[in-house]
Amino acid sequence: MNARAQRLVVALPSKGRLQEQCTSFLSGCGFDVRRVGNGREYASSLVGMDDVDVIYFRPEEIPGRVEQGDAHAGITGEDLYREFGEGQPISSLLMPKLGFGGARLVVAVPQSWLDVSTVGDLDEAAMLFHQRHGRSLRVATKFSRLTRSFFAENGIVEYSLVESSGATEGAPAAGIADFVVDLTSTGTTLTENHLKEIVGGTVLQTEACLIASLRAAPWSVGAVRTLEHLVEQIEARIRATSQLVLRFSIPLKNAAERKQQLGEKFGCTLSSWNESADTAAREARSFVVAYCQRAKLYSVVKYLKSSGAAGIIVDRGEFIFAGKSPAFESFKKMLKEPPAARVKAVADR
Repeated sequence: MNARAQRLVVALPSKGRLQEQCTSFLSGCGFDVRRVGNGREYASSLVGMDDVDVIYFRPEEIPGRVEQGDAHAGITGEDLYREFGEGQPISSLLMPKLGFGGARLVVAVPQSWLDVSTVGDLDEAAMLFHQRHGRSLRVATKFSRLTRSFFAENGIVEYSLVESSGATEGAPAAGIADFVVDLTSTGTTLTENHLKEIVGGTVLQTEACLIASLRAAPWSVGAVRTLEHLVEQIEARIRATSQLVLRFSIPLKNAAERKQQLGEKFGCTLSSWNESADTAAREARSFVVAYCQRAKLYSVVKYLKSSGAAGIIVDRGEFIFAGKSPAFESFKKMLKEPPAARVKAVADR
């Protein structure tokens, strides 16, 4: 197999805020994106990873491109993966939460609909509207697949879809639709367009995700190995942004109980726990390295101090690598399975 066939091809968003966030995220993970040639080409490379080719597509195109095997993996929004992907078992949601691009896909109705504040109210209103006006309520959205699925789950049948190609939130005011299913981060744009979210109307909580093709054909040994490197380093970076490294010593007589409490009560992960004799203090002590959630730092330190811990040092790591990646190992297992087994696995979920 030639060298090019061993390379990993990654699809990234070609435009918009998601592209900017994606480039910044990868840079923070140690993978600076460098444009190839004069900067106009829709191709790049990752600095420090010579066996990766980056290609650009519109965010909504990436799920289909990955599932077709045009790219081994790609970063896009989970909403776009759920809506525009052809569906598993052709691709895998390898890392569902990368920590950026967060939004909610919600049902929003005009603020003047005083009697509609929940999904149940909407179902009733849709039935009454059809009886009185002889037509269904119209819902504008760019996410027809997700909308149909959500309405089916909630027993809403009296509606018609209006495909939105522009600013969806403006559709009711323009008379194009009666209400919307749209993405929101803060709710401000909905409010500005005199719309309100309804209780129980969150279709999907979404953020940027890493997806990968489950077509066996494009994968070489080299491409799989490179993807493992990429995933493990991204995970190490995400882990480091949410955790702090603690180093301290604790009297050996309290060690077993404190070790259990740190894990069960505070959710700390213990990296090392070495027992040694501290001759200066004339006391046997355990020397510990642990990982602590940032939000729990003060509580953990307070507990350690009350337990006789000394020399408590808190570090902020750039990367925290663990053992094998569960996400990658699961993907690798799925890649080896025959398509029929993948279909059954998805159906059983």
